[in-house]
Amino acid sequence: MESWLRAESEQIRQTSALIGDLVDLGFSPIITSPTHDSAVRRDHTLAIIERLSSWSRASLRFPFKIFSSGPVFERGRWAESLDVEVLEDAVGPSETIIFDVLTKLITERSQLTSADNLVFVVGHLGLLRDLLGQCGLSEEEVAAVETAFAHGNWARGEQMIAHADAALLPLFRPATVESASAALDDVARRLPHLHWKAWHSELPRQLAPVPSVRWDLSLTGSWPYYSGPVFALYARGQGDALLKGGRFSVHYQDRDWHGVGFTISLPQWFGRR
Repeated sequence: MESWLRAESEQIRQTSALIGDLVDLGFSPIITSPTHDSAVRRDHTLAIIERLSSWSRASLRFPFKIFSSGPVFERGRWAESLDVEVLEDAVGPSETIIFDVLTKLITERSQLTSADNLVFVVGHLGLLRDLLGQCGLSEEEVAAVETAFAHGNWARGEQMIAHADAALLPLFRPATVESASAALDDVARRLPHLHWKAWHSELPRQLAPVPSVRWDLSLTGSWPYYSGPVFALYARGQGDALLKGGRFSVHYQDRDWHGVGFTISLPQWFGRR
């Protein structure tokens, strides 16, 4: 019992330091609640948007930097998490703000022994959907592939892609950013309507100080509101991600919300499985 209490106390102390860093960087706390009566909170982003929807748009100064903390219920269990968001009045370059925050937290607050132990994985929902559409898949088939990837059923997604164009399968497998970019440059020459240059400019190609960056177009994020770049940070030897995030677009109560954010799984971040 004493060792458990010490570990809990240490996690609270370290979480407070993370929150202090966010406040110093100009982020404001938002207290969130279940997204509707008799529901458990499964996600901070939707809960934040629900809370902010009661505010007048004129009262929000964009980009609006906010965070929320507390447990969410996922995969049949509660998990303590810290959610960081940058909301925009329109789609803009908030990835820069988010990756600067990530760099600071990894450099100063990670409890892992070394950044060399980390792997940063990036994908892009816009590019994935565009590429599948250019392969001749219908909107329903594109949605089915995306759903398969989101549920970790890569074999099912591969089967549907192979039916369209087996030559494109390597694009949907993990690769270095450099090799994936070269492969997509070649594909873009064969598919002139692929918006590759526009998507390419949005893809993060590095995250200081993490030296290992992988590109995986089967990375779709856990929620259907993701619309552009998505990313996850892993520690070698741990199955679950330390954090996940990406660009999102949500239509709620006749208002459109855009932004970029990520959620830290605090037990994973602090090395507690």
